[in-house]
Amino acid sequence: MGLCAIGGIAAAACAFVVSAAFAAASRPVVISDPRNDVTSPLDLVRVSLGRAADGRLRAAVTVAQKLTPKMLLASSGPPGSACLRIWTNADADPTATRPDRLVCVTARSTDELRGGVYEVKGAELPRRLTDATAKRSASGRSIVLRFTQSSLGRPKRIRFTVETTRPGCERLTCIDIAPDKGTVRVFRLR
Repeated sequence: MGLCAIGGIAAAACAFVVSAAFAAASRPVVISDPRNDVTSPLDLVRVSLGRAADGRLRAAVTVAQKLTPKMLLASSGPPGSACLRIWTNADADPTATRPDRLVCVTARSTDELRGGVYEVKGAELPRRLTDATAKRSASGRSIVLRFTQSSLGRPKRIRFTVETTRPGCERLTCIDIAPDKGTVRVFRLR
């Protein structure tokens, strides 16, 4: 028997109650990052992670400059990207272990973004689990990623950081991380 059938709530009212329950489960987590702490069009300014009305997770990554998919393409080396680094294991130490999930956006072409959720295991290359929707905001400075909670394995809480990497660069100096100084943020899923 479904949640709405138990309380005898009309379908429209039930949808509102269920989405309100999702929204109330956890407040969005917002991270601010100082401007000009890296020399890159992907200089992080602000990141927020919360739950969308449909129950999916919604991450908005804002950078200092207007960003186009073309700017993420590299003439050589790896493409530019923005990734949420996520630890789903409550006992994992983020300072000593790699994240077990990545939610990333890069460019599919000069005018199209591509988002995905990846599983990280040991020294293996990350394995793509599913797509994540990736859209630019009206201002062009933010990319909004949406992905399912089930793609993370439905933990009670996650710890996360965000990083952007300049196209074509393989050095740590090309990466902007928020929050700074190796800290992580916690987001409660249920």
